[in-house]
Amino acid sequence: MKGVSIFGFTGSIGGQALEILRKHKDQFSFDVFVCNSNVDKALEIINEFNPEYVFLSDVIAADKLKKTLPSQTKIFADINDVISHLHTNHSDIYLSAISSFDCLELTVLAAESGNKLLLANKESLVVHGEALINICNKSGTQIVPIDSEHYSLMNSLNNVEKSNIGRVFITASGGPFVGQSRQEVENKNPKEALNHPNWNMGDKITIDSATLVNKCFELIEAKYLFDLDADKLEVLIQPQSIIHSMVELKDGSVEAQMSLPSMIIPLSFGLLGEYSDKTKKDFSLDMFKEDVKLTISDFPKDREELIGISKDVMKNGGNRGLIFAAVNDFAVKKYLEGEINFGEIYNLIFQHYSEIEKKEILSLEDLRNNQREILDYLGNI
Repeated sequence: MKGVSIFGFTGSIGGQALEILRKHKDQFSFDVFVCNSNVDKALEIINEFNPEYVFLSDVIAADKLKKTLPSQTKIFADINDVISHLHTNHSDIYLSAISSFDCLELTVLAAESGNKLLLANKESLVVHGEALINICNKSGTQIVPIDSEHYSLMNSLNNVEKSNIGRVFITASGGPFVGQSRQEVENKNPKEALNHPNWNMGDKITIDSATLVNKCFELIEAKYLFDLDADKLEVLIQPQSIIHSMVELKDGSVEAQMSLPSMIIPLSFGLLGEYSDKTKKDFSLDMFKEDVKLTISDFPKDREELIGISKDVMKNGGNRGLIFAAVNDFAVKKYLEGEINFGEIYNLIFQHYSEIEKKEILSLEDLRNNQREILDYLGNI
């Protein structure tokens, strides 16, 4: 049996992974499950899957869970206990699916394991990409990207000589405001922004989809995952979320990867280790059951400054990815709490990405120290 640890087991991606694991329970054991604060959902999952250990990062939620936790599952008191355990107890498969970079240390430990890391967390590569890839290469850890765009790129690039690549396109649905200008979305409320037409995701990433920041993160991820030239990476709008990526060859031909908008496909490959026809049958993933309509358009020109930031991160590194991710986290939180309007998310990113001091990051400790400095700066706005 293969041991599985899931960081983000109560979230959208964690839930889809559990859908797959539920159908193959005889093949897996469950090691460490980590989430933030959803006690009711956590308890339901724990009772079904019986993980050996759990950790809730929210102290109040963890105390509540302790009172009803089944005896066979142990709960870690704090993140340092989780880190100590993972240093010496390796799972065969890790799924990193916690939004933001609060549990970056856990992803790093998974990368050091020499086993398999299913990576669904964007920010870990945005803020620590070069180091994380180097750790995986040194330890022999296999990364399986779970974002549909990077999973599809992995499949395409496996069959293409790097010298033959002209451009690489990552697609964006455009979110709930596709086709609308910055001026038109300026005062959109959170209920509107969270109404994604194609994907069922957590609040943070759904807002990132609406602003298109998530696609800029995905450009940065693609650069590190596949060692691609930043100048060859572009974003196109594909509202149906059917085409996930395209690779243009030097002769002008284009290879496109298409599938229904579902994380089940990359998760199934990552967990089961194969392209399974059972996945298609179990989850009704037949793309041609109905007519398929495809449209493609350019990234909106009034948000091209976001692309410029992502290119700066890719070309110059240091703490630039951390600044981008931290300021975006700050802005999205303020928006969801009703403190700013939708348009202010862009204003905060553009202003403070430019103003915050750029510096080198040589270690995870450096990153966390600089993160505290950035948060102190943002707290004084």
